[in-house]
Amino acid sequence: MTASERAEPISDLEGQVALVTGASRTLGAAIARALARCGAAVAVNYNQSEDAARELCGKIVEAGGQAVPIQADVTEPGDIPRLIQETVAALGPVDVLVNNVGPYVDTPFLDLSTPDFHRVLSGNLRPTFTLSQILGRSMKERGSGRIINIAATDAFHRSHSIYGLAKQAVLNLTEAMALDLVPEVTVNAIAPDLIADNEDMSEELAASAIAATPMGKLITRAEIADMACLICGPVFANVTGQTVVMDGGRSIRRMAGA
Repeated sequence: MTASERAEPISDLEGQVALVTGASRTLGAAIARALARCGAAVAVNYNQSEDAARELCGKIVEAGGQAVPIQADVTEPGDIPRLIQETVAALGPVDVLVNNVGPYVDTPFLDLSTPDFHRVLSGNLRPTFTLSQILGRSMKERGSGRIINIAATDAFHRSHSIYGLAKQAVLNLTEAMALDLVPEVTVNAIAPDLIADNEDMSEELAASAIAATPMGKLITRAEIADMACLICGPVFANVTGQTVVMDGGRSIRRMAGA
């Protein structure tokens, strides 16, 4: 059953405020929609895609939810305090933070430029660190909170010289933050594999990935968004510092020929 087919929300987040970075489109937008469907008031962060962010918020409001678009480049440390201030002013203190922004390149190691190295590594880590530090402290003081970091299965293999390193560091940071923020705040990560509804993925790559996936299908954005909602709910109340791998079993190590 997909998110659109489900009659009841996967978690009850009524009265909570969620901030999703990079939420104007693709996976971030799916997560924002799902959290709103569960009752959360959602701050839809965007950097350049203002029209898409406003359109998404409009659809959420039309469906009976609450959402506001807030511009900020979270890879710029100076933008983060303003993002938080505007979110709190519009919706109230943040209960749920989804660190979704994560720049990507697939340039081979020998061809990777120094600027791209810094852009991808810093862009995946610095917003996650800074937002989580500020909001994690606030959540802890208020007595509860959820932080979700969007990683990737690239953290477990060596397909990309810098993106995988950045996502592995996100998992390390997830565990470190979890230890510092207990017991009031849980910090977990979601690591999806290739996403079925990624419009930029070639048919050849999709077919190859499906053939290597025991479940015989790729994960969808809606399924990842559902998992984010589930992590925010009571089922995950005592789970922290963990990574939920969503790859249909593709990352399971198997004997050759098995």
